[in-house]
Amino acid sequence: MTQQSRNPLAARGPSRRRVTGGLMGLGAAALAAPVLTACGGGPGADPKTVTFGSNGADATPKKAYATVTDAFTKKSGLKVKTNTVDHDTFQKSITTYLQGTPDDVFTWFAGYRMQYFAKKNLATPIDDVWDKIGGGFSDAAKQLSKGEDGKYYFVPLYNYPWAVFYRKSVFEERGYEVPGKWSEFVALAKKMKADGLSPVTSGYGGGDTWSILGAFDYIDLRANGYDFHMSLLRGETSWT
Repeated sequence: MTQQSRNPLAARGPSRRRVTGGLMGLGAAALAAPVLTACGGGPGADPKTVTFGSNGADATPKKAYATVTDAFTKKSGLKVKTNTVDHDTFQKSITTYLQGTPDDVFTWFAGYRMQYFAKKNLATPIDDVWDKIGGGFSDAAKQLSKGEDGKYYFVPLYNYPWAVFYRKSVFEERGYEVPGKWSEFVALAKKMKADGLSPVTSGYGGGDTWSILGAFDYIDLRANGYDFHMSLLRGETSWT
């Protein structure tokens, strides 16, 4: 997703615009992760250096992003300065970050969470990037990368599955059957609750509510579809 702070990215000059677009295009081809472009370098910024704000502080994503930025440097001859912040801190400070002097490119999330900042003029369209990379993405990925104005603000670099694990020993002891349908899952959860068990728990401790909300996203999207889910998040459909 391209992000702009108080000054549009175009104000940095057309060559800079192509630089950030090129980094995102290369990143999408190399990994397929959520990246936004920002225009936060400010006056006096090195035109041969692209700044990248990353929430990938863990070893694996950090290495993956380094692979993308190294490949970009080799191809373009331009440097990438990566500013890595731990995931939770990045999440909590994103609004302040975008309203200040953000990096040229930064990581964030697709769909409504990206559209919110685009609508607030804290992001810049990157339709020219999608003219080059669009053939490699599904219609669903394209939709999740667009703002409410129909313009692209985001380049997806990865996705991953969310799964429900169960304890086989408990199922064998209680005679539970593994559900194959949503209705069966709900019925099983009610049975477990009646048996004095907590049917579902999150694998993340410490009050990380994002994981619960993420699970809700997946369930609602699958059960009710994209249009309903987006209407719900925009406050057009009642949560009840």
